[in-house]
Amino acid sequence: MAKAHTIESLLKGGSTEWNKLRKAGKVPVDHTGATFENLFSANTDLSGLQLIGSEWEKCDLSKVSFRDTDLSNAYFHGGRLQDCDFRGANLDGATFERLKLLRCDFTGAQGLEALELDEVDMDRVVGLNGEEAPPPPPPPAHGITSFTREQRTAAMGEPILGLDEPPPFKPQDPPSALLLRGLKKLGAPPFWVLDTPGLQPPLPPRLTTGASLESLLREAVKARLEVRPVQADQDAVRRAQKALRLGAKDAAFAAGYLREVGVPPEFRFSAAKVLKDQLRAEAEVDDPTASMDPRVTAAVLDLKLPHDTGELIGEARRRLAGAQLFTALLEAGFTPDNNWEEAVEASEQAVELAQVANGGDREALAQSFSAFSGLPDEARLRRLAYLAEATAHLELLARLPDGVEPPWISGPETRECHEREMTLVQWLRADEIPAKVAALAAAELGIPEGTVPEESEQDLFIHLRCSVCGKEKLLMQSPTEPEE
Repeated sequence: MAKAHTIESLLKGGSTEWNKLRKAGKVPVDHTGATFENLFSANTDLSGLQLIGSEWEKCDLSKVSFRDTDLSNAYFHGGRLQDCDFRGANLDGATFERLKLLRCDFTGAQGLEALELDEVDMDRVVGLNGEEAPPPPPPPAHGITSFTREQRTAAMGEPILGLDEPPPFKPQDPPSALLLRGLKKLGAPPFWVLDTPGLQPPLPPRLTTGASLESLLREAVKARLEVRPVQADQDAVRRAQKALRLGAKDAAFAAGYLREVGVPPEFRFSAAKVLKDQLRAEAEVDDPTASMDPRVTAAVLDLKLPHDTGELIGEARRRLAGAQLFTALLEAGFTPDNNWEEAVEASEQAVELAQVANGGDREALAQSFSAFSGLPDEARLRRLAYLAEATAHLELLARLPDGVEPPWISGPETRECHEREMTLVQWLRADEIPAKVAALAAAELGIPEGTVPEESEQDLFIHLRCSVCGKEKLLMQSPTEPEE
């Protein structure tokens, strides 16, 4: 392994490359004190390594092998560990806090008497109490099973599309596949499919023309997906830039339209509040499968406004898991009154979706399924598509580098020059001022060159530059100041 690479960077590069390096003997054994944050990893071989005192913050690990690994004094906080192998691992002094353990195996692990478990949600975990692993489960049932055939036929009525039986239960299929099959039953695709271009849906043959930014956005998306040139309307561009500057309600459509026509937005921070308020309002809806508008999440991603939106990812994942599971059940003929629980238990992917959707609470899951099944067909498909697209945007948003949006923003109008927001160069702490922006700090804030601003340990210094005239500005903000 090249010395310039750390275990953290290699794991973020993907399990295939990591496992290849391990097999070639190019990975050292000792990674004491390694830290991992928001790591998504699957099928990774970490067996036999020394990960003493390592920290795992909000990591999502699936089928990762920690077999015979030294995890003494390691700290796992938040996130989820699924199908992970801890057999023979040293867990002396390790801590698992506020995370989910799903089908993990701790058989033969050492130091379990000193393992701390704090608010851990466990489902089918073996070995923590010294028990042996259970026998493997029977193979999953596929298609129509004997205990549901008659009930499903009664619920579905006449066979659909000339088939002898309802289609098989496929919760493992991605939302895009479920959406495609569902739209075929509706006939002509509805206009809202253009709000989810990432799912590559079938396109409506024609659109109702309109002058609103929402209509213009959908027309531009349709042209792009049909590989036709997208022409920018200068009047629409001016209206879109104004909507961002004023933080208008159609700021999401404005950001999307500018993206589709290839025009850089002149304003970012001024639209942050309205976009994030719209997202939070949708997240607070008391409905386990309520929709989240992907045009809003796309706008937040386009404008690079990740701060204070990370907590929405978990809610989006939960809602998407429920919508995906319920759509697959209804497609296969299962209803809230028709042995759907046995169907879920017969599929490993369905069990995983049920766990993500509500933590395994089957009574709550049944209530959610009943409410979801009562919606019109098109409304259900729209929820599934919107949630899939929005979740993908939020996942990408969480991967943006730190610093693209300062931790708090107030007074965006103070950042304007030449009728646009100045470009964010960097944000700094007080002790970084002398080395990075000494002259600018003296000119803008009166801080003597070479000195650290007094009593500013908690303050944030934002370095800005006008992309037109090159003028630079340094603003100081305090976390105790009320947001505007």
